[in-house]
Amino acid sequence: LVAQLQVQVAPVTMIAVRSSARLAILALLVPRSCCSLPGTLQSALLESVASQLDLSVNAYTVSGTHFAQGYMTENATEVNAEGMQADCDNINLNMKLSSSFRSDVFSLGLKGFFYKCEKVGDRNKYWFTISSADVGSMIKLCDGNTQYPIVYDSQHDTYWRDMPFTCQGAPSYAMGFAGSAFLERVAKEMDLPDRAYTVSGTHFAQGYTTQDATVINADGMQADCDNINLNKKLSPSFRSDVFGSGLKGFFYKCEKVGDKNKNWFTITTDSHSDVVKLCDVNTTFPIVYD
Repeated sequence: LVAQLQVQVAPVTMIAVRSSARLAILALLVPRSCCSLPGTLQSALLESVASQLDLSVNAYTVSGTHFAQGYMTENATEVNAEGMQADCDNINLNMKLSSSFRSDVFSLGLKGFFYKCEKVGDRNKYWFTISSADVGSMIKLCDGNTQYPIVYDSQHDTYWRDMPFTCQGAPSYAMGFAGSAFLERVAKEMDLPDRAYTVSGTHFAQGYTTQDATVINADGMQADCDNINLNKKLSPSFRSDVFGSGLKGFFYKCEKVGDKNKNWFTITTDSHSDVVKLCDVNTTFPIVYD
């Protein structure tokens, strides 16, 4: 599918922007009331991540790598190379946050952050940081004998087998978010500035099949919405075509409203002028291809 985006401005709207993960979206409409006053600390974006994941205040955290293989069917006889590549591409572009990772193995599930993927032979190699308030779950995760049943991923129409997780050292423990290794990893991969201005709110976006923006790309818009609701979305350089080096964006919820997508965001930058520009009704955003 080919998708294009176009920015639209309404008399009583405030423009905000979001880069689409897989398909088109760049037409954004944001009511003035939906762009909050900027905060002054980097932690505002991390607090939003913690809130949306329902991250435990006191938690154990481990980081490392693991391999996974995707298949066409549940009997795991034929590798699904296309599904595996799509998952890898999505993680490398948008990263992935999971509020309940492998709940079939770890009861309520773990809090997962997957930020890098590489194809190694006929498998995908993933880099992760995973957190839980239960130290037993962390020990089980790092145990090479733990078994993971094959699970179906509707987003990529792929059946996955997770291989054992290789953890780098023993779990760390933090009392409070200030020392959270999980949030520190998010900050590092996002390259968050030490001090920043942060805004949260909503905006509308619309995707098209061609650059002339005459035909709406409903499938592309739905796929983008589904991806945000399933995996959240982190952008280390959001709309760099408009904001120079780009903004740091976190998109965590999406709903279809009429013929547009409504997105919930938290965006941060060390530039006060950029955050003012983001929430300025007169800011314009060129159509971009995703």
